[in-house]
Amino acid sequence: MQSIKSKVIEWVTKQIKDSYIDSEKESIKDLYHRFKIKGFCDDPEIFLVVTRLGLEWGYDTYVWDGPATPVPTKRIIRNLSWDTLNSLNVEERKDKIIYEMVKAVDSKKREYLRCKFCNNKMHSTEFYDNTTCIICAENHLGIYIVY
Repeated sequence: MQSIKSKVIEWVTKQIKDSYIDSEKESIKDLYHRFKIKGFCDDPEIFLVVTRLGLEWGYDTYVWDGPATPVPTKRIIRNLSWDTLNSLNVEERKDKIIYEMVKAVDSKKREYLRCKFCNNKMHSTEFYDNTTCIICAENHLGIYIVY
């Protein structure tokens, strides 16, 4: 199986070639480029977006506007300014984008926890607390979550 880093290198290289994500002048702004972390838990996805200020990495999520109202939003976890990118040569620029992309993937992966009862790894939103998933909280702790 191909490592996450080699998948990132391949993906970034393709995005530079096809969409000029490393070019302030030639890139299309506010276009979301999506990267699926295949083979990890539920195959989460992060995005890279080119803005007028630089590159941003993040993912789609929800915030709760009240007890039962999820509101879709985008969470930005990394960014890289055009000033920083433009000060680098072409190869250094590519390496920096790859580095930031790997950090963004790692940041997303850190949101996943392992349940102490079932030993499954899943997103933290599926947990009752930091060690017990909702299903195991019901089965082992007698705690019932009302949805």
